[in-house]
Amino acid sequence: MKSYSERHFFAPPLIDLLEVAREFVEQVEWTGDELRCHELTRAVGRFLGLPADCVQDGYYGFADHSWLWVPGPPTDVITQRVGWPDILDVYCVGRLPQVQLVLGKNPSLPHVGWAYRPDKARTDIKTHIVDQLVQLRSQ
Repeated sequence: MKSYSERHFFAPPLIDLLEVAREFVEQVEWTGDELRCHELTRAVGRFLGLPADCVQDGYYGFADHSWLWVPGPPTDVITQRVGWPDILDVYCVGRLPQVQLVLGKNPSLPHVGWAYRPDKARTDIKTHIVDQLVQLRSQ
């Protein structure tokens, strides 16, 4: 069955993006250092061809977290009142399935601004891990 959200909130291109992201994450076989959401998010974003500014670092609740704005990042402060872009979360905190599409456009839902809280860009990104993930998946 198609959910209400799938039928009314998310356009088919976003559903397609979600499916590609799920496939990417499902096929990752990682044996290196601990794989963090910060690197996985950037690798998926790059693989999907999203602009680098679609990556958002911040918090999910009180946990450090990173996610992707889809189809693009917030454009101005007004979005805080009328709704944020949607979120593609490829490493959900405390939820399954691991890869989820989250509605951001509806300001009456608490996802963005309460659960997902944007912050400044991280400075500790392990770019070699991002590169490895993209290479592994591109083969």
